[in-house]
Amino acid sequence: MQRYFLAKHESLEITGPDAHHITKVMRMTSGEQVIVCADRQCFLVTLEIKEGRVFYHINEEIKREPDPQITLIQGLPKHPKTETVAKYATLFGASNIVFVPMMRSIAKSDNEANKLKRMHLIAKEAAELAHRFDIPEIRFETNLKNLDWSRFSVILLADENEKTKTLLEVLPEVNSNMSIALIIGPEGGIADQERSYLSSVGAHFVSLGKNILPTELASLYALSYLCLKNTETF
Repeated sequence: MQRYFLAKHESLEITGPDAHHITKVMRMTSGEQVIVCADRQCFLVTLEIKEGRVFYHINEEIKREPDPQITLIQGLPKHPKTETVAKYATLFGASNIVFVPMMRSIAKSDNEANKLKRMHLIAKEAAELAHRFDIPEIRFETNLKNLDWSRFSVILLADENEKTKTLLEVLPEVNSNMSIALIIGPEGGIADQERSYLSSVGAHFVSLGKNILPTELASLYALSYLCLKNTETF
């Protein structure tokens, strides 16, 4: 069933590109049902299309299962790898995505406002496809030290130098009360100075297996694990 994210439910009207998608792409008619989401709530609704405008009537709220808050802290990669991260990290359950330049980042921060606008659209489409209840917040930071590490109950650093310690060993259980930071280095990897700093804030260094993964996809291994382990707690 089609799912659409709205800014708010108050008007009970779907506008803009979503309305165009409903009427012109999907060619829906009055009486058909879709799911609309806003403010981390989703509802099954019935459409009423009048003179090209799309209204809806709420039938019932869809139950949301609790999830941990997972913040992906991604070492800034080259464009368009940022868009790949936005899409797939959304599909695989990241609650927030933070891009931050690191010592071995090849890319430099620029034109961030336009990039964020584009990535929000990509994340919105991915969230609709994945039947999420929300769209992850995406933002840029200028330095790892600007992050508030105290808000995380667990900090995980995927480190190619760590050969033995696995996610299962470091985090055998995951529950919805956790706030987890997952740090992925850029194309050039993690510098020793960054390892030292992240160790000082309590990061656990973990291996993602024997193969070296591309930076734009490395988070998917860990995100899959975290989401599956949380499912086991239901």
